[in-house]
Amino acid sequence: MNNMTSMQIIHFSIELWGAVLSLVSMISVIITRHFDKKGAFKLIVLMMTSALLMISDSLAWIFRGNMSDAGYYVVRTANFCAFFFGFLIMPLAAEYITHIISKRSGIYGLYWKYIEWILFVTGTVCLIVNVFRPYLYTFDNQNVYYRLTFSFVPGMIVFVGLVITLGVVFGYVGYLNKVERFATISYLLLPSICVVIQVFHYGIALTNIATVVSSLILFLSYEYNYMQYNIEKERVFAEERIRQVNNQIQPHFVFNALSVIRHLCKKSPEEAVEAINEFSGYLRSSTDFLSEATVVPAERELDLVRHYVYLEQKRFGDSVSVEYDIQDTDFELPPFSVQTAVENAVRHGLRSKTIENGTLTVRTFYRDNRHIVVVEDNGIGFDTEKLSETESGHKHIGIANTKERLRAICKGEMKIESTPDKGTRVTIIIPDKKS
Repeated sequence: MNNMTSMQIIHFSIELWGAVLSLVSMISVIITRHFDKKGAFKLIVLMMTSALLMISDSLAWIFRGNMSDAGYYVVRTANFCAFFFGFLIMPLAAEYITHIISKRSGIYGLYWKYIEWILFVTGTVCLIVNVFRPYLYTFDNQNVYYRLTFSFVPGMIVFVGLVITLGVVFGYVGYLNKVERFATISYLLLPSICVVIQVFHYGIALTNIATVVSSLILFLSYEYNYMQYNIEKERVFAEERIRQVNNQIQPHFVFNALSVIRHLCKKSPEEAVEAINEFSGYLRSSTDFLSEATVVPAERELDLVRHYVYLEQKRFGDSVSVEYDIQDTDFELPPFSVQTAVENAVRHGLRSKTIENGTLTVRTFYRDNRHIVVVEDNGIGFDTEKLSETESGHKHIGIANTKERLRAICKGEMKIESTPDKGTRVTIIIPDKKS
């Protein structure tokens, strides 16, 4: 390494590890990007820039004093890139911090980040001018970097950018959680202090190192928020399971089921026993789902559907018929996903006075590495643009929530097609985990 001093070797090692950590952090954010896609993209670009900054500065140190042709060009290119990426981090961090503030406060149109972009362009122009007429830095006959009269300019540009961002953060700090406050303020203070030190002392690139460390702190803040998001999601899903069970076992449904059983006791004791078994199975399946994880086997979900449909058929007789075409059960899905679609089909599609021969069809099949469930009825249908309510004004039971659970838990989706007076088709699509 061209007789590098021990301090330079330490410097190189720190920057190399900084680059590695930045790349690892970037990969972690890519994996968890569904948590906050817009913020994740901004943070990914920021971490990539941090890594490139460290790599550039490391190369500048490795080839420092190298008299070969390759060394000549690498030193100059690496030093230019180190300054360039140092400038670029300012507006990228401003973009990410603006996103956090807007997300927490609901205040958009924070245009201060454009000042950071102007400073970035200014710094880049200064670097380009320096290539042709050196006034910031140059290289001696030994291919070693050294400062010139106006070497303080890049540091001042970075310092001004950091101070502006710091002022904005303090203005909105009340909207940030404790971890975000620590991360954003650390990001701004650490490099600012190092800029001041480095203006008067050349040696270790403290500003670059501090900038990357601060970017890693922003990453840790993101990961903390991701952890809190998962905790909150689990809480919401737990509450949703309870709410779904409560929806399935509503007093009027229990009363109607018992009324059917009482009627069958007089008319056909054998059917009454069968109805009691179905009702018991329905209650057992519904309550068992409370203790389940976030997904249940498809066969168990379909058993719940069969119990429910049986009881509704006993109640409405020949006005509701059901057809099953079950070709695929080798998958899991959030509990009550199919049940929600079936209940909406029966309650809002088929139980209309205008429907005499209502037919409900439940199909499952496997196609193109996807498990597909189709719930279709020939009921009254509805305008899909008014999905939040039916013509009678009743809320659709858990459709929006079910769509969200499918997306969040198993990356699935629910498609709804409906035509007034013709019927409704609900398609649930679950990607195959094995593919």
